[in-house]
Amino acid sequence: MNNAEIQYEIVTEEAALLALKDEWDDLWRRANGSHYQSFDFCWIAWQQVAKPKKRYLRCVVRRDSGRLALVWPLVMHIRFLWTCLCPLCPEAADYSGLLLDAGVPATEWIEGAWRTAMQRCGADFMHLPYLHEGTDLYRIASSAAPLIIQTGNISHVARLREESLHNDWASFCNSLDSTLERKPGSIARRIAKKGQLEWRLIDPSDTEAIGSSIDLMLKWKRDWSERVGKHGVWLDSVHYRNFLVEWISSQSLSSRAYLLVITLDGAPLTSLVFCEANGCVNTVIGSFNQAFRNLSPGMLGFEYVVKWAFDRQLDVDFGPGTERYKEFWSRGNVTNVWTLRTVASWWGRIGMQAQRLPFEIMADAMRGSVVPRMQNLIRRRALDKY
Repeated sequence: MNNAEIQYEIVTEEAALLALKDEWDDLWRRANGSHYQSFDFCWIAWQQVAKPKKRYLRCVVRRDSGRLALVWPLVMHIRFLWTCLCPLCPEAADYSGLLLDAGVPATEWIEGAWRTAMQRCGADFMHLPYLHEGTDLYRIASSAAPLIIQTGNISHVARLREESLHNDWASFCNSLDSTLERKPGSIARRIAKKGQLEWRLIDPSDTEAIGSSIDLMLKWKRDWSERVGKHGVWLDSVHYRNFLVEWISSQSLSSRAYLLVITLDGAPLTSLVFCEANGCVNTVIGSFNQAFRNLSPGMLGFEYVVKWAFDRQLDVDFGPGTERYKEFWSRGNVTNVWTLRTVASWWGRIGMQAQRLPFEIMADAMRGSVVPRMQNLIRRRALDKY
C-alpha cells in the first residue's frame, strides 16, 4: 500500500457512518451534490434497504487537510460463492457516483478511491448502475478489465432553469414538439370532463397517508408491469416501500422528497414521487390506476412536476429510460449512462468464467466435442491467474 492509499479510509460500522453526517452535509453543499449523494438519502437507504438485506457497509472516504473531501458510499453483498460491491442506494433505478470536493485533484483522487474499493473492500465484483458517461469514474471503471456487463442507456434532463428565464409557462408549452406528446393541459381538460380533478402534495407528517399512497402506487406499478411484461425486483420489495415512506416523511433539507397524488372525484388516479436538491428536480417513481390508462393519467403527474420546477427555475432530471414523455419535456436533451460490472479479484475471475462456461459447452456440443473441451476448460480456469 503506498502513501496515497493510506489517506483513504473504509467506513464499515454504522456508528462511524452516522458520525460523518455534519461533515458529509458540508461537503455535499460545497460540491453541489445530487440527491443520491446526500447523507440523508444514503442513511435512509442503509437503514431501510441495505441493513435489513444484510449488506456490509463499505464507504470509502478521504480528507484534505483534515476536512472531509471525498465520500463514496458502497455496500457489499454475498451472492452464491462471490461478493459484490455496489452503491449504497435503494436498489431501484438509481445513478452511481461519488461525492468530491471542488479544488482537489479529481482524477488522482478518484483513481485512488477506485483502487481502494477494488483492492481493500474484499469484493470479487464491482457493480455500478447508471454511471454518467462523462465522469472520471466512468472512464476509470469502463477501462477496467475484464468487464462482465456494459449496458448503455440514456437519461433526459429538461433545462428549465434556462427556459424559465426567457419564457413564461404558456410560451414554453407552445414551443414543445406536439408530435411526441399531447400539448400540456389537454389531458387534464379531457379527464376533468369526467369529474372533479384535484392535485395535492401529501403532508410529510402524515405517515399513514404516505404509506397507503405508496402501497397503492406500487400496486398500480405491478399491475402495469404485468401488462407490459416489464418487472423490477424492487416492485415487490418491502424494503424499497419502506425507504420511500421514510424518505418522504423525513423532510430532509438536503434531498427533500415529495409525494404527489392526483384524484378524480376524490379517488386516487395517479401518483408520483419526486425530489429536489441543489437546483434540480428528479422524478423517482410514479404510476396510475390502470382502469383509466386510455386517458393517459400518468402524464398528469409529470406535467405537474415540470410546472412546479419551471415556476421555481429548477431543472428536471427524468432518470434513465427512453420514454417519449421524457424526450418531449427535455427537448431531446440526453446524456449517456452505463451500467458496468467488473472483476475485482482472482476468485471473481473464476466466477466470470463459470458464468460463461455453459455457453461455451453448448457451442462445443454443436460441434461434437463436449467432453474433451469441458476437461480443458475446467483445467484452464483452475490454473488461470488473475
